[in-house]
Amino acid sequence: MNLRSRNPRRNARQTQGYSPETAGGGPQTVPPHSVLLLGNYRPALEIARRLSALGHKVIVGSGGGEGATEYSRHVQEMWTHRDVKQNPAQLCQDLIGFLGDREDIRTVIPVTEEFAVLLARCEHQIPETAALASPSAEIIELFNDKMQALQLAGSLAVPCHANALVRNHADLIAAAGRIGYPLTIRPFGTTARIAGRKALIIRSCEHLICALPSWPAGHDELLLQLYASGQRHNVYFAAQDGELAGVVESRINRTDRADGTGLAVDGQTVPPSPELVEDTQALVRATGYHGIGLAQFIVDAASGTRCFLELNPRISGSHAVPENAGLPLTAFAVNLAHGRAGFAGLPAWQGYDATMRYVWTYGDIRGLKTAAAERSADVKTCGRWALNLVAAALKADFHMTWRWSDPLPALVLAFRQLPLLGRLLHRPHFDPARRVMDTHCTPKAAERARESS
Repeated sequence: MNLRSRNPRRNARQTQGYSPETAGGGPQTVPPHSVLLLGNYRPALEIARRLSALGHKVIVGSGGGEGATEYSRHVQEMWTHRDVKQNPAQLCQDLIGFLGDREDIRTVIPVTEEFAVLLARCEHQIPETAALASPSAEIIELFNDKMQALQLAGSLAVPCHANALVRNHADLIAAAGRIGYPLTIRPFGTTARIAGRKALIIRSCEHLICALPSWPAGHDELLLQLYASGQRHNVYFAAQDGELAGVVESRINRTDRADGTGLAVDGQTVPPSPELVEDTQALVRATGYHGIGLAQFIVDAASGTRCFLELNPRISGSHAVPENAGLPLTAFAVNLAHGRAGFAGLPAWQGYDATMRYVWTYGDIRGLKTAAAERSADVKTCGRWALNLVAAALKADFHMTWRWSDPLPALVLAFRQLPLLGRLLHRPHFDPARRVMDTHCTPKAAERARESS
């Protein structure tokens, strides 16, 4: 299976000027230009810092995440736009108009899943002046369909646990009985939640009926998978024409949920596991993957067994991990978008620091507050959580968002947890009469904004 894009314009961007001889750098380096980040989510901050270091001007969109990237000293401008979930078709037209006005924007990077899907659907309408730093639409469609991804993995002998896709409550009960317990129930979509969680761990039929007495609202489909014991391992990768060019592996120690199903808040890089790299390579090669991504596995250190969970064909939420470990995924993605070799102009890939501990303290604090409010953790568990939180923050080699040299984004997020400051630091709302709202407008953009109003 090779899912290289059928869009000839994208293929030309991906292959123009590439040859093995230029893979080490030199004249293939992309010159500094304006880059638009869509999805004001945690990894956007790390991307902005990396792009700024390369001399690029960074523009960030206003929505698609918790925000605050616009407060970074590495961001020069913010584009305020409508909600991607409410009216994606109209947002696509807004984006096309914005890029038409702003010929200085040479690269667009979708940071969140919603924007990756949006751009995949309308990439043929994007002005020729802007390159998309994203895998092909076919790749995104395949791996965003979790069942298709699991079926592909199974066909490639990548270990997967028993799974099923269900669309109603009766099928949910029946499929759970066939798969057996314990099992996990996950919604489709990385940002989707079920009962406020990324996944539910169900121990028995009685537990299932208690947790989900009826079909949960807002979900058309749910994915069931036999529970895999062990720790989550992330394999961040760069791939070019179906071959891995670089990987960084990390192990998740704690998440923002007491049961381990949430977002990673404490982890560490580890030496690459030959089996996980081989599994990731099999998926990359079978699909002709061209871009950056993240493959997730559960690994039971005691038994040595592993289980494939999913592959995210986009920027990962923990994008700061591979970047700080030494794998320049941001620059790699920009190079591919402009038809350069992935590592053009960058130091040759020699491996990474496999001993780094990282934390996301803001997410850790938020998770503790949620656990206490929901009473999903007792007093003793919350106390131990608080101690681990402080210890991890002090011992970490780097923080996901905090930087002494760029402290404002993390401080704004922290202050927003306080009622009064939260109201003062709210993000601007989208106004259809002002499609462009930024700190530095080109004359053409400013004129269009005035005409719109």
